[in-house]
Amino acid sequence: MFEEKMDLRLPGPVQVPKEIQRAMLRSFDHPMMDYRNSAFQEVLQETIEKAKTIFQTKNMVVPLTASGASALETAIINTVGANDTIILCVIGYFGEYLQGITTHLGCKVIRVDAEWGEVIDPEDVRKALKDNPEAKAVFATHCETSTSAINNIKDIAAIVKDTDAIFMVDAVSSIVGTPLYMDEWGIDIVATGGQKALMQPPGLALITMSNKAWDVIEKHQCPSFYFDLKLYRKDIEAGVGTPYTPNIALVCGLLEACNMIERSGGIESEYRRHEALRDMTRAGVRALGLELLVDDSAASPTLTAVKLENADEFRKMMREEFHIALGGGLGKVKNKLLRLGHMGYTDAADMLKMFAAIELSLKKSGHSVELGAGVSAAQRHWLENPNC
Repeated sequence: MFEEKMDLRLPGPVQVPKEIQRAMLRSFDHPMMDYRNSAFQEVLQETIEKAKTIFQTKNMVVPLTASGASALETAIINTVGANDTIILCVIGYFGEYLQGITTHLGCKVIRVDAEWGEVIDPEDVRKALKDNPEAKAVFATHCETSTSAINNIKDIAAIVKDTDAIFMVDAVSSIVGTPLYMDEWGIDIVATGGQKALMQPPGLALITMSNKAWDVIEKHQCPSFYFDLKLYRKDIEAGVGTPYTPNIALVCGLLEACNMIERSGGIESEYRRHEALRDMTRAGVRALGLELLVDDSAASPTLTAVKLENADEFRKMMREEFHIALGGGLGKVKNKLLRLGHMGYTDAADMLKMFAAIELSLKKSGHSVELGAGVSAAQRHWLENPNC
């Protein structure tokens, strides 16, 4: 019974609102929207224009029919190549992921590391740039999804801005969920995916570039045919769309997501909503006596990492008995973490339901917990800050 019932409290993908589902279905009304006709081109251009808000930029936003990882690779292969020096900030699994992309490309990688659960000291980036003045780019993850830590992107950007290097940011699990002001902070490339706080099904990536980045891109020979950003810029500016087949349904869904953000009070309202969800979640976790991986000062508003031995068995129980999917640990913290997603299509009631089920699962698996402790702590926090 209830075989298809599942509440996604994951760090992505997230549940898709009915409003976005309906917007996606409208793309089938033609009977299939022709992506080369004027009707879709108007939708695409409006979506590209409205998507600038989520990055807080005046720069062109390029949609890619691919995953968030593709946007990260696109950022790299359009700006650096074999034997180029790149400074890479690594604080978890997805920092290592970027190491894989740059090593595969043949880059000379200078790592700036922090322990999993901690964040990069911007002064370490300054030193790396001073020691490696030939570096063409600095790459950092904004929200490290494997640990739920938020890097200090603003201060890192201020350091990189004074050099010839470009600053590229992986914002896959941070965009919309936590403040990121591309133009104000001086970030050169931001890449993200739709399946997190943008509330889309997987399959749409977004990337946006500053003038400084475009100067590099125009002079660089991109080794990829499909992901050559020069071709996307040319066609979008000409008003003919993307050079290759777009995901029509997801573009329609993204436009509705942008409209939903606008109707809810704008991007600043979204930042406040996600911060309230984060603080509510952390209050509930602490009340259950569980240990948080990340300090409050670096805690992500989009997900929360909680230390728990045999976490995968616990997650299995949550799925099978309560139809709630929690994220697990990756890499060296596999089976040692729960990752609780609270981004996108999530409200306070979702978190209260999750805590009620977590309490029962902890009790059943032998932990000493007081039933209702996590729920009541989260409730009290909501009463103080009901922004979610």
